[in-house]
Amino acid sequence: MPEGRGATRAQILEATHGLIRERGLAGTTTRAIAERAGCAEGSIYRYFPDKAALFHEIVHTRFADFVQLMATLPDLAGTRTVESNLARVAEEAVEFYRAIVPMVTGALSDRELLEAQRAHWKDTGAGPARALNSVREYVRREQRVGGIRPDVSPDAVARMVLGPCFAQAMLVELIGEEDAGPADRRFARQVVRTLLRGIAPKAV
Repeated sequence: MPEGRGATRAQILEATHGLIRERGLAGTTTRAIAERAGCAEGSIYRYFPDKAALFHEIVHTRFADFVQLMATLPDLAGTRTVESNLARVAEEAVEFYRAIVPMVTGALSDRELLEAQRAHWKDTGAGPARALNSVREYVRREQRVGGIRPDVSPDAVARMVLGPCFAQAMLVELIGEEDAGPADRRFARQVVRTLLRGIAPKAV
């Protein structure tokens, strides 16, 4: 295909997202993306410096609701209840993680791609650390206004909310449940409820 023929940014993103869902990250080569988008391979690099940047853009465009929630979560401290705020985080997180499982597993199986992805996250301040930092900051602000005990670890709370959501997404993918949405949301709420209430028996 001649180099002069290009594709729009949206077409490239659409092609990449579709290929990841069908083939996983390893099978989503720039050549395959170009063929699906109907452009020359070089056209991709007019918009994205590398695959890591392309995958990062997919996350931001396809899952904007979760990205926006993480950006604004700290500002929710002192509003509604801690349980409702964290339940919302967990519900959207498990949906988000289920959607990006093909990207995550592909990166984990390709060391070179994983290192490139880590470097991109470090340069842009993106990636899993952003969500963890957002929940940590939310917890700190809730501690300041009395919504969460001051002796609680913000980092532990962030990991105990997001970690099980990621594990649920991976488990569902392995088992092969096609319509796990309602179960995912129920699981997310139960995780937060259990975290806040604990599992020790009530004192008599």
